Amino acid sequence: MGDFLSNLNLKTKLLFMMVSLCFLSIAFLLFLYAQAEKDLIDEVRRHTEELSTAIQISIEQISKTPDAEDLDSLKSLMNIKKKGIKEISVINNDRDVIASSNPRLIGRKLVIKGESIKSIGNLTEYTTTTDGQKRYDILLPVIIGKDRLGYVHLETQFDDFTSIARNNHRNRLIATLAIFTIGILAAVYLSKKYTEPIQSIAEAAQKVAGGDLSVRLEVKGDNEVEQLTNNFNDMVRKLRENRELQARLKEAEHMSKIGALASGIAHEVRNPLNLINLSIDHLRAVHAPSEEDKKEVFLSTVANIKSEIERLDGMVSNFLNFGRPLNLNLKEIPLEPVIDETIALLGDRCAEQNISIELTHSDAAPAITADYRHIKTCFLNLFLNAIQSMPAGGRVKAETSLIGPSVIIRIDDTGCGIEPGDMHKIFEPYFTTKDLGIGLGLALTKRIIEEHGGKIHITSQVGKGTTVTLTLPAVVRV
Repeated sequence: MGDFLSNLNLKTKLLFMMVSLCFLSIAFLLFLYAQAEKDLIDEVRRHTEELSTAIQISIEQISKTPDAEDLDSLKSLMNIKKKGIKEISVINNDRDVIASSNPRLIGRKLVIKGESIKSIGNLTEYTTTTDGQKRYDILLPVIIGKDRLGYVHLETQFDDFTSIARNNHRNRLIATLAIFTIGILAAVYLSKKYTEPIQSIAEAAQKVAGGDLSVRLEVKGDNEVEQLTNNFNDMVRKLRENRELQARLKEAEHMSKIGALASGIAHEVRNPLNLINLSIDHLRAVHAPSEEDKKEVFLSTVANIKSEIERLDGMVSNFLNFGRPLNLNLKEIPLEPVIDETIALLGDRCAEQNISIELTHSDAAPAITADYRHIKTCFLNLFLNAIQSMPAGGRVKAETSLIGPSVIIRIDDTGCGIEPGDMHKIFEPYFTTKDLGIGLGLALTKRIIEEHGGKIHITSQVGKGTTVTLTLPAVVRV
């Protein structure tokens, strides 16, 4: 039964509840009507039997001499006064009371007053209304042969019938209230069951309208609620995918523009840089002073110029690489030698700035499928950022580990850290807090790592340092 109800939709459940309440109400009312009718019939039957007995005794009494024993037998019958018959009296033709269930009336004349008088055959009925209840005085003549010997007087007041009707009305009211109370409770239960998930969906929709597309509702309930929740989750998922697609399209458009600009820069900047670099080499070879002190100053100046030219060439290279599509030459390479070579390249600079580099390799010696040149560029950018954040010296700690199917590379430094307000912008192209650089290092690194199927995550505390965590797919040995 529970499975049957759970498979019904809301409209059918409400209709089923209303029809059930209707049939339940009809069944209860029919039962109460039948019970009340039975009680009324039984009460009327008892009244009729007792009234017939009373009349019979009264007729016997009117033809006898009223002695104490006969009166007592009449009084013993008067238990029926509790059933609606209040008094029974036997009177003669002069309306003198010969015998009565009320001894105070014996010997007196019977005076009957009624608001209305009705004759039915030989029977005369007097009706009086007192305190909302009708009182009936009935005179029944006693005729033997052709002689009328007297009358039998019945005083009735149908309290019991009123009580039966009142009880019947009360029972019907209680039954109706009970049934509709059950209906109200069922309606409240159904409304709560359906409005709570709908309220949750409304709150989630408000969050989505505010731009939060990470919302996902737990699927619960049945039929309409389950379908509505699934549709909402599908809508949010598609909105999220659409936002990601728009972001990728925007980034692709941006990269296309950067590529076009980079191509122009390559022709306008790189060629003059090469010419300047060659000219510097020519000046150093041909025009170097012969005096040792002047020659030393000259060579130092030339070295500084070439260094700046190399830095500018590196900026142009980064700019070009970021604007171009990545052509990956994927090969299986051991990870640790790549990191070792990168650190070796930075040895002199670390010594100049009093920076120590601690390297801890995994015992598993993990290997990855990657483009050697691009992966090395990623590590070079990350170690350079760490070194540049510690101009007064510090420590860089690098650690590799193999966790399941992934290689984890963690790089910690004790540098100046990143401001919380800048954390969401660190991977944006051209964003930089340095005096030198064009802000493409981390953007290019993120792009290369993601092209290799990996992830990059950065946490930082101002004044304490920065932690970079790279996750790359490991080569699975079978």
